[in-house]
Amino acid sequence: MQKIIALDIGSYSIKATEILNKFKSYEVSNFYEKVIPHVETPDPLLIATTLKTLFDENAIQADRIITAMPGQYISSRIMAFNFSDLNKIEAAVYSEIEDLVPFNLDDMIIDQQVLGGVDNRTFTLVVMTKKEFVGNFLETLKGIGIDPKLVDVDSLSFYNLAPFLEMEKGKVYGIIDVGHEKTSVCLVQDNVLRMFRSINLGGRYITEFIARDMQVSYDEAQRLKHEVSIVLTEDYPMSQLSSKQREVAERITLAMKSIARELGRTLYAFKTWEKSPIEKIFLSGGSSLFQNFEHYLTTQLSVPSVATNLAGTTLQYTQEVAPYLPIMGQGISIGIRAVSAAKKHSQINLRKGDYAYVQDYAAILNTMSLVAKIIGVALFLLVAGYGVKFFFYNREINTIRDLYLKELTSIPDAKKKVKTGAGIPFSKVHKEAIAFIKTRTEQKAKAFDAFITDNQDSGALASLQQISLSVPKEVKIDVVDYDYSTQPDGSGRLKLRVEAENFETIDQLKERLGTIKVFSGLAQKSSDTKPGTDIKIAVLETTYNSNRTK
Repeated sequence: MQKIIALDIGSYSIKATEILNKFKSYEVSNFYEKVIPHVETPDPLLIATTLKTLFDENAIQADRIITAMPGQYISSRIMAFNFSDLNKIEAAVYSEIEDLVPFNLDDMIIDQQVLGGVDNRTFTLVVMTKKEFVGNFLETLKGIGIDPKLVDVDSLSFYNLAPFLEMEKGKVYGIIDVGHEKTSVCLVQDNVLRMFRSINLGGRYITEFIARDMQVSYDEAQRLKHEVSIVLTEDYPMSQLSSKQREVAERITLAMKSIARELGRTLYAFKTWEKSPIEKIFLSGGSSLFQNFEHYLTTQLSVPSVATNLAGTTLQYTQEVAPYLPIMGQGISIGIRAVSAAKKHSQINLRKGDYAYVQDYAAILNTMSLVAKIIGVALFLLVAGYGVKFFFYNREINTIRDLYLKELTSIPDAKKKVKTGAGIPFSKVHKEAIAFIKTRTEQKAKAFDAFITDNQDSGALASLQQISLSVPKEVKIDVVDYDYSTQPDGSGRLKLRVEAENFETIDQLKERLGTIKVFSGLAQKSSDTKPGTDIKIAVLETTYNSNRTK
């Protein structure tokens, strides 16, 4: 199991989303947030200090840290090609950006991702940023002991939420996150990213608008914004608001109109260029939680707008984080790409070239050393176990061979035909023994065949065979005298003296003999008890005639 920490480094607060990545599943298990203190003069160290405090206060530990750079530092473009060969696409991408970028490409970090196909076109995302931006970003994190393995683009990462949202095939949907300093826009069709953009307007703009228009401090404007938190529409019941609340709500609505206007321009440009209308908008971010905002945006953009309800999707999370899901969209979208069960997602990583992630191999080597020791001990025990088994099995084999030779030499003529003794391999002894037994078996078979041929007309044997076949096994009789005499007419006179435990058994024998058609004139000449015992004896006589119909 791997613990992933997804860092959402915003301008209002820093959020950390903890995801437990298992073999075939995952779980969003924890959420942490620390508000960045507001200062009039921007302090570059303030984010680093807040981030360190967040980690220290919550004792956050991670096997893997993932974060994203702000979209305002990124240039991007989605290119459509009429071919899908990856080598051709890569060559075409670099050919085009050389003409588009007014900077030396050696000073840029460039990454690309083939997004997929729509309408027989292959869409490819190209992301660029200056090495200077990435270097400063990583240096800030390094100063507090954080070394992210992967750096995505914050506005792009919302594309990772698409598989969790209900989207009909062939239609375009918008994922819009209204944050503190910017608004991120992702347009998706058939799980393929069609466009993403960052608009430098958000909750901070609304606060500053209130402060300027109502002539109050930033902190007071922030308090009023959170206290009222309403966007007005024509059908909103104004009578429910006090005059102060209405004044604040009007300022919020005026400021929100600028955000809606920029969103409208973005969607209109896409619709005009791609000839594809937007089916629905999914909203997230702290500044999207204003009361009546969904209805307001639906009215302004003429596109149905709904809150992103991650709680009602297939996202796997603990109940502890459920209350925070409405503001966790960015963190989840950053971290979900790292889980093994993730489907389509952003594959952009700005840690390239000089800023590529360097793994700490010391811990890996220590783990490998421990694993090697465990494997060594296991192999030793395995070899030792096989050694002990070999000793006992070899002793058993020798015992069986000795018994084999003892039984072999007890057979008449075996000593003459099979050579045994020291220096003679057992395999040779076994081979000669098999040949000897096979020869003796063939000789016995021939003797049996000859015996049958010579005695096939014997009345004595034929009558004995008839009795054996007809008398069931449960009739236990001892034949102590079997006297067969051949008569002049070719028939035979059979006299049986039998012993049994009781007369009932003798009667059963008589009944069976009476059913044999080759016998006739069955008679019991005598019956008695054997002197000194309880055994019953009887003398039976019958005539055997092989010519009778069977």
